[in-house]
Amino acid sequence: MKQSTIIIFPGWGMEKAAFNPIIKSLSTICNVLCTDWRDVKELSDFRERATQLLTSTQGTVYLIGWSLGSLVTLELASLYPNKIEGLILIGGTSRFTNDVHNTFGWEQRIVERMKKQLQHNKEKTLTAFYNAMFTKSEKEEKFHQQFMEISQRNYQGDSMHSLLTGLDYLLQKDVRMQLNQIQTPCLLIHGRDDQICLPESSFFIAERIGGKAQLCILEKAGHIPFFTKPQQCTQLIEKFLEKELIYD
Repeated sequence: MKQSTIIIFPGWGMEKAAFNPIIKSLSTICNVLCTDWRDVKELSDFRERATQLLTSTQGTVYLIGWSLGSLVTLELASLYPNKIEGLILIGGTSRFTNDVHNTFGWEQRIVERMKKQLQHNKEKTLTAFYNAMFTKSEKEEKFHQQFMEISQRNYQGDSMHSLLTGLDYLLQKDVRMQLNQIQTPCLLIHGRDDQICLPESSFFIAERIGGKAQLCILEKAGHIPFFTKPQQCTQLIEKFLEKELIYD
């Protein structure tokens, strides 16, 4: 089998350690790389950092984009259609905030308020955001506690400016008009009870991409299903890769 590589683009305020529950399994079938958004200086850094990693990776490449990372992933898919063999979007969105044509995103004023809260108390704001990723039942199963322990132990953290730039990216980035250009096979995984990016966001993407898109809604899951339902997510990803992988 030709050696393939999965590149992971995480969400806002997130790092590689969040993906630990699925990286080990995926590493048995592919090389797995994970970037981070630490120390981004301006909005263009997201695309530039992702592009540099993509174009420097040899062989067959698949992208996993989670939350903010899904915006980056979709943009790369429209720019480098011949370089990317498949897309996996988890808790994905093509436009994070609301407008006339997108009524299932966040109100812009909420993100602006979050920016102010971040500047007032960074740790409290991050903790509140992490808390919102999990459903009530997931918290009862101690997944939120496990995540906080992993983040405290393994996260390197990020600067205030970088985190604020990430929120500005979520406020401004819009890749909806590029969706119908994407011909790359796409697997969308979304928690039914995701309160950060509502499931409607993935329905919208799947509808615009069309026949190349496969949408899987996971019941009783929030914004981080690869952490709370790693087996289910890994199976879906492996099945998708097996279907798309090119054998020598």
